[in-house]
Amino acid sequence: MDFVDLKPIALRHTPLGTRGQAPKEHDWQLDWDQLAALIRDNQDVMAVVQAGLAEDWLNTQGTIWDEEVGYHRYPNDNREPDDTVFWAASTWATPAILVTFHNELTASFACYRVGRDPDFHYLG
Repeated sequence: MDFVDLKPIALRHTPLGTRGQAPKEHDWQLDWDQLAALIRDNQDVMAVVQAGLAEDWLNTQGTIWDEEVGYHRYPNDNREPDDTVFWAASTWATPAILVTFHNELTASFACYRVGRDPDFHYLG
């Protein structure tokens, strides 16, 4: 998987958060398979990968992977928590990722498929 296979997307902020959003527009969830392939194939150029909803990024994003820890744990893990929480499915917004590269540049991409499953499947 390469970055050219993904569609760039602008990240925005909804001041009041995700409460009271527009009626259901779709059922989109993070594409875990695509995300895992991207991380597997590009670890040599990436420092951090975050996920969230593009239309409300500041309220929904969290770190999935970084070059020091690898995959971050999910909130219900019985190990110590590490503040990794993010939204992975939506009926109104677009699941997306933000990649920080080793040269400190960032790029954001839509990364979704049809579905309503917010679970943390990237952990295998």
